[in-house]
Amino acid sequence: MMDMEIVHAFLDRQSSPVHPVMSCHATVLCPSRIADFKEFQPDGSPLAAPSDHSLMTINECTPHNTQILRAVAADGTSKASHRPGSVRQALRRAAGRSGYRRAMGHRARMRRSYTIFAASAVVATCLFSSVLAAECDRSLKFENQADVDKANCSSVTGDVVIPATATGVITFDDLLNIQGDLRVDACQGTGCALVGISSRNLTRVDGRLYMEGVPSLQSVKLPGLRKVRGDLYLLDLPSLNELNLVSINNVGSFHLVNAPKLLQAKIGVARGISTDPDVGLKNITGEATGAGEAEVEVRNVGLSNLNGLIDFWDAKKLTIENLPNLHRQTFRVRNVEEMRVIGNDNMTLYFWEQDMMEGTPGPNITRLHVSGIRHISPCLHPVVHEFVADNNPRLEYLHFNFEKLARLDVHDNPNLKKMVSWAKLNRFWKDIHIHDNPQLRLSQFPERAPDDNLTAYDCPAFYNAFRDQWAWFPNVFNNVVISADIDNSFFNATWTSLYLDSSGPGTIKPKVMDAFVVNSSNDTFNCQDLNLLRTEKGAFPGTYSCQGETPPAGFGVSLEAPMRVALVSAAIIGALLL
Repeated sequence: MMDMEIVHAFLDRQSSPVHPVMSCHATVLCPSRIADFKEFQPDGSPLAAPSDHSLMTINECTPHNTQILRAVAADGTSKASHRPGSVRQALRRAAGRSGYRRAMGHRARMRRSYTIFAASAVVATCLFSSVLAAECDRSLKFENQADVDKANCSSVTGDVVIPATATGVITFDDLLNIQGDLRVDACQGTGCALVGISSRNLTRVDGRLYMEGVPSLQSVKLPGLRKVRGDLYLLDLPSLNELNLVSINNVGSFHLVNAPKLLQAKIGVARGISTDPDVGLKNITGEATGAGEAEVEVRNVGLSNLNGLIDFWDAKKLTIENLPNLHRQTFRVRNVEEMRVIGNDNMTLYFWEQDMMEGTPGPNITRLHVSGIRHISPCLHPVVHEFVADNNPRLEYLHFNFEKLARLDVHDNPNLKKMVSWAKLNRFWKDIHIHDNPQLRLSQFPERAPDDNLTAYDCPAFYNAFRDQWAWFPNVFNNVVISADIDNSFFNATWTSLYLDSSGPGTIKPKVMDAFVVNSSNDTFNCQDLNLLRTEKGAFPGTYSCQGETPPAGFGVSLEAPMRVALVSAAIIGALLL
C-alpha cells in the first residue's frame, strides 16, 4: 500500500472559476506513476523533474462532478477547490458538524482519511479522462475554444490547423499527440485576432509545427512538447512576447525569425549544464526531411541569451543573426558543418571545450563565419576547420584559439589592429587569406596596446603566462595571400631561418604550392629573402608575388610533385610526434 504521507500537500488552497463547459480543472498524477509522488518535497515542489506524463493535467470532468482536486498545492496546504464550496465543506456535510470538529481535532487521522479521498479522486479523474478524450481519425480545425471542446481529442491522426480567422487564446490541454502538422495560418491587418496558443499536455508532433505571419499572436505555450519530428517554424510574429518550449528535446530543425518583442524564452533547459540526451534540446535531426536540413536559425529576435537553445547537439547549420540584445553567448554545440554569426557589433563569442566538465563534448565546427562581433574569447580551444571573419566594425584585436584550423580568411574589418593565434600548434594550416584590413599590423611578436584588455579580462592567467606570438608551422600550404602592414619578422623568423639557417635532410621546411602573394604597406618590408626562397630553394613553386615582384621559380620546381608528397609525409610525422 502506498505511503499516504506523500500526498498530504496536494490540495490547492485557492479556489478558481470553473470552465462553463467543463466543471473542473485538475492537475493530477495518474496511478501508473504514483511512485513519482515521492519526488516531491513537503512544500509541494518537486525534488526532480518527473518522467514523461507522470504529471498529467486533466481538463475533462462531468457537469455533476464538483469535488475534484485542482492542483498540487504550491504552498503545501491541504485544501481543495470545488464549486460551490470546498472539499473541506463537503466532508463537513458528509460527517456532520460534530464529527467534523472531532476529525479536525485529530489531524493525523484526518490527514490519512483526507489522503485516501484525494488518491481516490486522482484515480477516478484519470480513469474518467481516458473515457472522455479519444483518438480522432481526422484532421481538426480550431477556430475558437468551442471547437476544441467539441473535438475532445487526445490524439489526432491528421493535422491540427488554427485558421486565420481564429480568435482569442486557443487552449487544447486534452491533446497529447498530433500525427500530422500543427499549423497556424497567416492573417492580415484587422482580421488578426488570435492572441495565444496553449497546451500543457501536448508532447509530440510527428509533422511540422508551423506558425507564420500572425501579427496579433502574443504567446505560444507548449511546456510539455518534447518532440517535433518535422521542422519547427516560428516566423514573422511581431507581437510574440512569451514562448514556452521548456521540455523540447528533439526537433527536425528549429527556426525562430522576426520576433523582436520576444525578450525571454523557455527553450529546453535554460539553466544548468547536462549531457543527458533526454534533458534539454539535444537532437536536431532533420528526421522528416533528411539530415541535410538539420538547421537551427535565430534571426531578428529580442532574446538576450540562447542558453537553452544551444545545448550539445549536432546540426548541419547554425545561423544567429541580428539579435540586438545578445552581447555574450557561449556556444555548447557538438558537430556543426556551418556556423554563421552576425552580431550587433557588441557581441562576444565564447566556446565550450571538450571535457571542460567531465564527459562533456567540445565543438567540432567545419566552417565558422562571424560578422558584427566585438571579441572572440580565446580561453578555450574548440575544433574549427575553417574560420572567416569579415565586416566587423568594432573588432580591434582578434585572438583566436582554434584546434585543427586549416583555412583562415580575415578581410574587410576596418578597425582591426592585431590578430594572433593562441592555438598550441598551427600544423593544420593550409590556406591563409588576409586582406582589406587597413589598420592591421602583422609581426612575429605583436605588442599589447593598453586597450587590448578583453582577453585579459576573460582569462587573466593564460594572458599573463604567454606572450602574443604569430607562430608559423612548417606546413605544406596551398595558398598564403596577405596584404597588411607587415614587418620583416613576420616571415623571416620562420620561413627564412628554416631554409637559410638550418641544414640537414631531416629539417622540415614550409612550402606553398599554389599561390604566395604578399603586399605590405610597411616601407621597411624587404622581399629579398623571400625572393631567394622562390628562385633558389623551391619554396614557392606556384604563383608568386612579393610587393609586386614576380621572379621566376628556380631550384626544386622540377621536383614539385615528389616534394609535395615528401613534405606532406614529413608534416604528418611531425604532427604525430608533437
